[in-house]
Amino acid sequence: MARSDAASSAADRDPSCKLGRVIEEYDLDGVAGNLPNYWTREDERYSLRGLADYVNNAILRAAMDRAGLNPLDGEVENTYRLLTDDEVSEGVRTQAHSRLDRDGVDVGAVEGDFVSYQTVNRHLKECLGVERASAERTDSDRAEGGAQRIAALRNRTVAVTENTLDQLRSSGALALGEPDVYVDVTVTCTDCGTHATVEELIDDGGCECEPTDAKS
Repeated sequence: MARSDAASSAADRDPSCKLGRVIEEYDLDGVAGNLPNYWTREDERYSLRGLADYVNNAILRAAMDRAGLNPLDGEVENTYRLLTDDEVSEGVRTQAHSRLDRDGVDVGAVEGDFVSYQTVNRHLKECLGVERASAERTDSDRAEGGAQRIAALRNRTVAVTENTLDQLRSSGALALGEPDVYVDVTVTCTDCGTHATVEELIDDGGCECEPTDAKS
């Protein structure tokens, strides 16, 4: 159950909540008002990751509007993809940064204001007191839980790798500058040939194969 309108409004502007600060800074009251409904409605529910992308697109649009860019239909979404998609090359990402910089958008500040799905989750549950009514886990919930478990394992792999490299470097067993470790997990379906990162596969709801009937 959500809090009263007054309590929710106060929580939206709680300086300890990043999303609340971003809502106020970019004047995103309309976007903020949609979040509880988009997360709890019965049809076409957003995942927490989808809500984070929704907020981040709104942040980018507001920043581009303030710079007087008047982005065309689809331009904000494509620019956001260029800034955040792991499949985008560094060269293309740099070009997107440079173009926004030339047009008067502080890209570093905008990217610093982008929110994660964890931030959205805390905002909904801790600031607004919003919970999904049904105790039954939806397919979206299960997929999101799986993505979170994989992300946790990937982050641990990065941490262990960085620590091991640091120990080897400190002991003189390895000549290495400052390492930047990145771990990606890709999946290939041997039936249809789809090749994607595990995040893309989960976000897209799978590959091109027909769903398996869980009851069969």
